Amino acid sequence: MRLYWTQSTHLPVPRRLYAWWYFTIALGFLLLAINRMLFGEKTWLIVLRLVIAAGFAALGYMELRAHSRTK
Repeated sequence: MRLYWTQSTHLPVPRRLYAWWYFTIALGFLLLAINRMLFGEKTWLIVLRLVIAAGFAALGYMELRAHSRTK
């Protein structure tokens, strides 16, 4: 059977994995903020990265919470 670009072999991804994906992105932004803080980058850029990390952490928390409610 030949698949064309319009056909999909999409496998469903458990929603719980999206939560951990958001948490890892948040951790990456947090580590980047710490790294840049150690090298003396501008404060507003560090704060921006921390806000982005907090946003992704909140998304991860909401996704985990939504997953636990559906069970």
